[in-house]
Amino acid sequence: MYADSVAWYSERNRVDFIGHVNFRDSAVTLAAERASYFLTDERLEAYGAVRLENRGTGGGLDGPNLTYWRTLPATRDTAELYATDRPIVRHRPAGDTLAEPYTIIGQQVRLRGQGRAWAGGAVTVERSDFAARADSSELDLEEGLGAFVGRARVQGRGSTAYVLSGRRIPFRMTEGKVTWVQAQGSGDANSNDWRLTADTIEFHLSGGAVEEGLAWGDSLRPNALSATYTMRADSLVLSTPGQKLGEILGFGAARATAGRDSVGVEPDWVGGDSVVARFADDEDGRRFLQTLEAQGNARAFYRVYEDDGVSVAGINYSRGRRIIASFRTGGIDRVDVIGAGDGVYLEPIRRSP
Repeated sequence: MYADSVAWYSERNRVDFIGHVNFRDSAVTLAAERASYFLTDERLEAYGAVRLENRGTGGGLDGPNLTYWRTLPATRDTAELYATDRPIVRHRPAGDTLAEPYTIIGQQVRLRGQGRAWAGGAVTVERSDFAARADSSELDLEEGLGAFVGRARVQGRGSTAYVLSGRRIPFRMTEGKVTWVQAQGSGDANSNDWRLTADTIEFHLSGGAVEEGLAWGDSLRPNALSATYTMRADSLVLSTPGQKLGEILGFGAARATAGRDSVGVEPDWVGGDSVVARFADDEDGRRFLQTLEAQGNARAFYRVYEDDGVSVAGINYSRGRRIIASFRTGGIDRVDVIGAGDGVYLEPIRRSP
């Protein structure tokens, strides 16, 4: 340890360092304006423009204060850090000095060893491909686990952008990349092609992109919204390879609904014990609904339009064991009812000239 001046208090077994303090041991280097070292429990308290660097990982901390507990035989087998007043922490996995660090900011932050971190008080965690905020958070890089608690929000960045929020969001990582994330309580998620709400929402990710999403709940029934359709069910599954919406599967009293602003209150819909919505690209590369398939107590309510696509030619209500509705980019193309089919077709009343 180095400093402009030093004071030794033998009765307290403490050394005070004042002015341009520099500390170095086998694990860290530290600079501060002043510091106190307590020999009895190998504790260092530093204040004023504190800057610490982990020599093993290249991570570090910048803040107004820091308490550092060194390893102590028979008492403490792992070094620990504690800092308050919104320190900035650069946290990266042990043994990987080239990995991009997570930048953690919170009212108070605690670090244990080279892989575990806790933060509380308006916490933010950021990296070039990832951002999150919550009332508190925990991160275990060694086990690849973590959680954001209280008004939690997780965001994927770049071309694979997505946003997920909830009361609590646990997550798992592989090689420093988030591979699984779950919003628990008032879940809300959205991407370029869809939005999903439910009590619980779970994402499986690959390369930062959402490959599959699941949703379920009682107090907030799952609801998936695309550009053209809304689906509700007891549980939902989104298939999004490469983060492009491929399928939405609804199970348990499922219903897919479309809206047309130019027509009355009741929109077109397809329902059943289960419903599958499949999407494809149109000629301009935009996603559109290709088919809706309902199975088990299947029902469909839809309007038939004249060639102009605006004038209503009739209203159809159909039932069957299975119903498949096919679509063009401009609207419905045909509806097939399979097994025990019946229904009603209503022609519009033609007004006299």
